[in-house]
Amino acid sequence: MTRIVLAALVVVVAVVAYIVLEPVPDDVGDSPWTVKLFSLRRSLKPYIKWWTPSGLDQWLDETTRASLQEGGPKVPYWEAVFDRVPVRIFADESAEGKTGKRPAIVYYHGGGFIRGNLDTHHPITAMLAKGLDAVVISVDYLLSPKYRFPAAIDDCTAATVWFLKHLDGYNVDPSRVALMGDSAGGNLAAAVSQRFTFDRQYRDLPKIRLQVLLYPCLQAFDFHTPSYQQYGDYTTLLLDRATMTFMWDSYLHGKKGSSWKAMLINNHTSAAAKRSPLVQKCLSHDLIPAGFKQTGYKAHSTDFGDEGIYDEIKGVLLNPDYAPLMRENLKGLPEAYILTAKYDILRDDGIMYAKRLEKAGVHVTWKHYEKGFHGMFTSSESLPVPSTPPGRQSVSDFLQFARKKL
Repeated sequence: MTRIVLAALVVVVAVVAYIVLEPVPDDVGDSPWTVKLFSLRRSLKPYIKWWTPSGLDQWLDETTRASLQEGGPKVPYWEAVFDRVPVRIFADESAEGKTGKRPAIVYYHGGGFIRGNLDTHHPITAMLAKGLDAVVISVDYLLSPKYRFPAAIDDCTAATVWFLKHLDGYNVDPSRVALMGDSAGGNLAAAVSQRFTFDRQYRDLPKIRLQVLLYPCLQAFDFHTPSYQQYGDYTTLLLDRATMTFMWDSYLHGKKGSSWKAMLINNHTSAAAKRSPLVQKCLSHDLIPAGFKQTGYKAHSTDFGDEGIYDEIKGVLLNPDYAPLMRENLKGLPEAYILTAKYDILRDDGIMYAKRLEKAGVHVTWKHYEKGFHGMFTSSESLPVPSTPPGRQSVSDFLQFARKKL
């Protein structure tokens, strides 16, 4: 046991030293050290879980959960089950001056499809409920690798359908419902919006007023977009290429994921698929403004790939339920609010979706933050994490927007 503890300490010290010494862009978040703190917390969590006594791990989890639930505004909440899916409901029934029905947000948490829960996003959802005087439904969907695609999207769809059929019971205006999510949750918000728009079985449900996508991951076909090229190897940012490809592969395959290494070098697709009209339309780098490609970007090659891997995974890789950017026709989707950050490998997923939605006639509000980074929406003064100027600004901008739209 002593050797294990010593080994764990060595690993922890090595991780801390690496995070501290590894470079971070100078103007990210207005303070590289704040981002380092975010990254350090994320990096140490697995070692604490794997290398410490179970009692300590459990105590840390319970302490963290309590801290998160205490973070953010104090809003009444309770838990329920919507069509087999656990949810947490935020609604301040005692708010003064309340008249008529209220807006609602169905929130899908981020975490790369493999982590995150009602507690990790409790401060965000409480803040939204308080800031917008809205009913907020936080969905606790199934995670990979134990539950692979389409478990997450199916859970999110089921819970949202149930809620939309019971809005009266929550005093919600059916014309003022938004779907919202961050990162992987942004993927799910976009995918559920598409299902409700294009699948006839949902045509009798209330129409979604707004889809809110915070730095969403929307495709797993191209890991050489300009933003992946520019920031994919910054392991001190909250999300790097290796982590994102692992998460996508886990969501795709479950525990027996086998495409991760090929994804890292864009070898998981075939040369013919890279040149196909569908991919050229949905994922064209021409959709990215020229100013985002001036440094650190080289036009990617399309003359390589692994036919065998692609044949195995293409059915999911091109499925809009898995990758919303791969849907060719986007006409008729709800109005969108899309947040992107400069220092984020997923920046271009959000930009490409925003540009394609606009071309399809969908009204889009695209908010981009030059000093922003992945996860910054949680770095607001109202939340129990280090505060950053872009984090505070992004929350303020969204609340101001949503008060007018919802």
